[in-house]
Amino acid sequence: MTLPVPAVSVVMPVRNVERSIDATMRSLVGQTLREWELVVVDDGSTDATVARLRAWAAADRRIVVHVDGRNQGISARLNQGVARCRAELVARMDGDDICYPQRLEKQVAYLRAHPDVDLVGAGEMVFSSDGTPRGPRTVEGGHELVTADVLHGIPLSHPTWLGRRRWFVEHPYDGRRNGCEDQDVLLRAHRTSRYANMPDVLLAYREDGIKLRRSVRTRFVQGGMLVRWGLRNGRFAASLLAAAEHLARGARDALAVATHQERRVLARRVRTPTAAERSVFAELWNRVNLRDSPERVGP
Repeated sequence: MTLPVPAVSVVMPVRNVERSIDATMRSLVGQTLREWELVVVDDGSTDATVARLRAWAAADRRIVVHVDGRNQGISARLNQGVARCRAELVARMDGDDICYPQRLEKQVAYLRAHPDVDLVGAGEMVFSSDGTPRGPRTVEGGHELVTADVLHGIPLSHPTWLGRRRWFVEHPYDGRRNGCEDQDVLLRAHRTSRYANMPDVLLAYREDGIKLRRSVRTRFVQGGMLVRWGLRNGRFAASLLAAAEHLARGARDALAVATHQERRVLARRVRTPTAAERSVFAELWNRVNLRDSPERVGP
């Protein structure tokens, strides 16, 4: 029996997330919007990730898992996932993050109400793996605001993206930009696209510390990306300065790790959560960490 076309397809590339995937899946199964499908593309996991996902897929026909045993990188896996989506709207999510219950409902409603917008992001609550909410990151505004300073970053958090499938197809991810693949796409597409950010915190983003090797590599890749963009668009001097600033951030991350100041540096990147925000997150955290077996969790 063929399932009806969903309202939204969620694309999730995964690699070795066995410790977090059950909570992630429960947060999706508990969405208030029920008409979704999940397209999971495994990127060569070597732990029990695939086994856990297959158990979830056996319990819920909306979940489809693609496994080929190879490691191709996040950009390739995202493009493969988008190609397999059936819905006209596509959401992003990672296998170690958690959706708030109304995430899909609110973002789908936003795009339906704003047909001129191609891609919408949302706020996120940064948390550590022990369930501590460190604080939210939110940026509200339309396209002109979020693209006001493209060389210093377009503030749409990648795991919160929900956009039109045709936009993802027209602007595929570039495997040479892994680590900053999202900023690469946003930068390439911003002149012919319309972006927006919802102020609502709709996703919880897991961050336990500074992953130094990845941070430094990403800064180098992003610096080169910006310089090449600046050369093509007549903004070489500005792009060179922006690239230098990205490299300086990588150096600051390295210094923070070396001097055991990670916690202080990370704290500056979020806002102190209110008591209400802590309470809402605690309720979500308890809900998605109740059991270790796949099950249906109602909204």
